[in-house]
Amino acid sequence: MRADICQPDNDIAIERFKTTLKQLGATSVGKSWGIGVDVLELQIGSEMLTVFSDAWSVDIEGPEHLIQEVLRHFKQQDS
Repeated sequence: MRADICQPDNDIAIERFKTTLKQLGATSVGKSWGIGVDVLELQIGSEMLTVFSDAWSVDIEGPEHLIQEVLRHFKQQDS
């Protein structure tokens, strides 16, 4: 499953996203770069979450239940 998080120039949302990842215990397992796209691989528990960042968006990809959990925590940060 894939989900949009925010635009890369939305500093407030980026900080909320970073806080969400920290709260979920995400650890980095790798970083790569494609033409114009940064790719960050994170582990949360036993699951892998991939974060894509380019000039237009920051989005995530991973198992549906993990994406739903990340989105739920991310939205709670907005409250």
